[in-house]
Amino acid sequence: MPQAKTDDSLTLKLDPMINNIEIGSTREQSYRAQPAPPTRKQLTGWTVEQVGPKMWRVFRNSTTEGKQAIIDYNSPEGAQSFADGCNGEYKNPTKMSADSLRNKAKEYLSDEEKADLALL
Repeated sequence: MPQAKTDDSLTLKLDPMINNIEIGSTREQSYRAQPAPPTRKQLTGWTVEQVGPKMWRVFRNSTTEGKQAIIDYNSPEGAQSFADGCNGEYKNPTKMSADSLRNKAKEYLSDEEKADLALL
């Protein structure tokens, strides 16, 4: 900040504290990417647990990742409904549409999907 001397000429006087500023982060660890979600074979199901007086949490269980929190609900009925839907889809997956089967890479098709694609 320029400051006036007694002889009224302006000079630039640097603040010594400006040179002491350090730019850092409060983050203790560096960023690590999250692991990939478990595959269908690694999943063991979805469960509901009460985690607060009016809070129920749906957990996804897998053999590799353990128990992972998915979503919170404020009623046990909503949480159980979501978990039941996930478990139902897991046990009996929805069939893929004809367009989806055609677009899916051939090496990822199951035998049943290959038979469905041949029928189209």
